[in-house]
Amino acid sequence: MGHAEAATVIHAPVEVVWNCLNDIEHTREWVVGLVDAEIVTSSPYGVGTIYKDYNRLGPMLQVTPWRITVFEPLRCQVHESESASLPSKMTLNLLPAPDGSTYLQMIVEYQFLLRLGLIGRVLEGLLMNRLLKQVLRQNQANLNAYLRRPVKPKAVSIPT
Repeated sequence: MGHAEAATVIHAPVEVVWNCLNDIEHTREWVVGLVDAEIVTSSPYGVGTIYKDYNRLGPMLQVTPWRITVFEPLRCQVHESESASLPSKMTLNLLPAPDGSTYLQMIVEYQFLLRLGLIGRVLEGLLMNRLLKQVLRQNQANLNAYLRRPVKPKAVSIPT
């Protein structure tokens, strides 16, 4: 099984980071390659929630369904996908830092090209683990920048 992990300090309180991680509609603004995402279930966001990610991989659009299997507010979430091409488990761990920032750890466990057996496992070790670690780091940097940007007020129509 492949494994990629990255951890960093996000310069925002744990509540703000947690809420951003749960804001599926805006994740495309900081997740590399994400074109869109939508929640499929109607229940409150948490364990059992199913959502779909729409990722651009070169010219192809890949749709990946995810299910939240662990949801410990302000602390941990686990999202699992039974995608035929890349079954994955993503764990997000948060820890408040004494200075008011948040330590965020992202872990992805996955199986790459299951049908190729040993060749797929070799590719996991030689290529995918490093590539996914870089993507996780970029996502964390993007999240940090996203949370530090000034909030723009929504446009308000003034009746004439």
